[in-house]
Amino acid sequence: MKTITKIGIVTNAVIAAAMLNIYCNKVSNDRLELIQAEVIAQQVATQMRKASELQCLATNIYHEARNEGLTGQRAVAWTTMNRVSSDAYPDTVCEVVYQAKLTDTGTPIKDLCQFSFYCDGKPDIIDDQGAWNVALEIADEVTNSYGKETDPTNGAIMYHAEYVTPYWTDSYEKQVRIDTHIFYK
Repeated sequence: MKTITKIGIVTNAVIAAAMLNIYCNKVSNDRLELIQAEVIAQQVATQMRKASELQCLATNIYHEARNEGLTGQRAVAWTTMNRVSSDAYPDTVCEVVYQAKLTDTGTPIKDLCQFSFYCDGKPDIIDDQGAWNVALEIADEVTNSYGKETDPTNGAIMYHAEYVTPYWTDSYEKQVRIDTHIFYK
């Protein structure tokens, strides 16, 4: 009996060790899967942020410069990106594009936005698909080349249409005129 008991104890110990090994492997695999899931989630979040930033930049190009030539549209995009890089402005494209003085209810106050399209009182509808596609391409191009290519605005953070004279022009140095916009830093 003693031999059978010893065999039973050894067998139970072997079975328990095998089960523990299986459990440890499962836990290890679960951890690996969790780490992989976290990495994928971070990659998805990064791609979603990039897509959102691209959308905001394209929206700004579309509304501010769709009637300009390609160089003029690029210049608006570069100016927006220059603001993102500046300590004087928010840190994301969307925050820069939609920067405005707001009412108590969070609505932008008419004509008190950084970019006029956002609070000019007109609907911000994208109704020219061809111009929108160009704006998206330029947004993607400038986002990918920013800091790697020469800035056509010479570092501008401000611009205005040639037919207006904003109060702030004396506070900035004129850099260049591209199409119907004048750029300043």
